[in-house]
Amino acid sequence: MMSTSKNIALLITAIVLGACASTFKATHDYDAGHNFSNYQTFAWISEHPMTLAQTVGPNNPLLEPRIMSTLETALAVKGYRWVKNAAAADFVIAFTVGSREEIRVDSYPSGYGHPGYGRWGGGYYGYGYGTETSVRQYTKGMLAVDIFDVRERRPVWHGVASKTISESDRENRDETIKAAVDAIVAGFPPS
Repeated sequence: MMSTSKNIALLITAIVLGACASTFKATHDYDAGHNFSNYQTFAWISEHPMTLAQTVGPNNPLLEPRIMSTLETALAVKGYRWVKNAAAADFVIAFTVGSREEIRVDSYPSGYGHPGYGRWGGGYYGYGYGTETSVRQYTKGMLAVDIFDVRERRPVWHGVASKTISESDRENRDETIKAAVDAIVAGFPPS
């Protein structure tokens, strides 16, 4: 039988991993009239399928091959086969990455004063109310994937994943990219 400390360690690990996986918010959009059921093969829309949106800091040229590899693996798991020739594929893929600095300002009432303490002559008595404000600056990261039908030569599906980027996300880029790709690809093909 497992010791209590090992059970606690496993529970904490499961919670942390679950929290990491669920931190990406993904949205999907698609052409509801399009038939996705015949798709078997995919390719990249070009040799360099990454587009940069607004980005905080310098561009990391190592992101493109990492995202490409992760998308290829995620789609292969779903049964799609990558082909080199885009004209021979059923669909082609492009993606956009970006980040931006955001500021969150929260204000909330706070109490001050002391019960039973007061001043004669129109001062305060008891509790008063003021406002406390907190300001937080953070980086919001985004990955968007677009799928184009090769035969019809038009976009048919769009998925976006975004989240607040932590220092841990920056240090563990491969895991962060995989979590974003998994959140996006979970909605393809549309059901």
